Amino acid sequence: MNPNDIIQIGPLAMALDRLVAIALILTFLAGMDWIVRRFAIAGWQPAGLALLAGLVGARAAYVWVHRESFALDPVVSLQAWLGGWVWSAGVATAALVVVVIMRRLRPIAAGLGLLAALSSVWWAFAEGQAPRSAILLPTGLRFDMARGGSITAGDLRGRPAVLNLWASWCPPCRREMPMLINAAANERRAAVLLVNQGETPAQLRAFLQSQGLPPRDVALDQEGMLSTFTGSPALPTTLFVAADGTIRQTHVGEISRVQLDIAIRALTKADRPRR
Repeated sequence: MNPNDIIQIGPLAMALDRLVAIALILTFLAGMDWIVRRFAIAGWQPAGLALLAGLVGARAAYVWVHRESFALDPVVSLQAWLGGWVWSAGVATAALVVVVIMRRLRPIAAGLGLLAALSSVWWAFAEGQAPRSAILLPTGLRFDMARGGSITAGDLRGRPAVLNLWASWCPPCRREMPMLINAAANERRAAVLLVNQGETPAQLRAFLQSQGLPPRDVALDQEGMLSTFTGSPALPTTLFVAADGTIRQTHVGEISRVQLDIAIRALTKADRPRR
């Protein structure tokens, strides 16, 4: 996800793709309701059943594809609101339910036509999200470490890195903090650095002490330079940086251990030398 694909109204931030998905889902429900009334289809909530089946199918397919990561925390597979779907599997599942419920040829054709039209809109939207030029972090970008000393973006070159942008006043940041601290201490495939945005050293120390969190992998960016440079004003934001210093992926919002593992796997796979 690119930071430019985030719609922000005050403190509220939402990914553009989720807004489009919600709009398409509402259109599907309205369209199916019209088809049910037009062809007098008997049955309990055909539109709702098709939608539910599609969402379950899309989520189940995503969990299966990333089953190694979900093995770290199987409960996260139920936390669908955090994201993670295979939309083609969802469409196929919804189409199967439409065929079973509608039964007659004309309403089946209408339902499948609606699904095909909305799928085409989603495909066009996804294809239209032209990849932006990769952002290269300047090697001189420097942050003070909470434990003392400092670190630069240049120090992270040579291996993949994960940079989490957070603040102590941000509730989602506070929720994900213990997990990220633990990941930073145990992750071997990538460096994990938690970069506080815009707070003072005293505020940072007080927060870490009150939460009983170690300062080892926590850095301080009082000017919010990283947020400004990457165009990521929403918190929390997690940047996945390749060994050459380019940002390959951006996750806006709270991140789970599973999502972190999925992104690190993709990052290390992309950095693997080709034979």
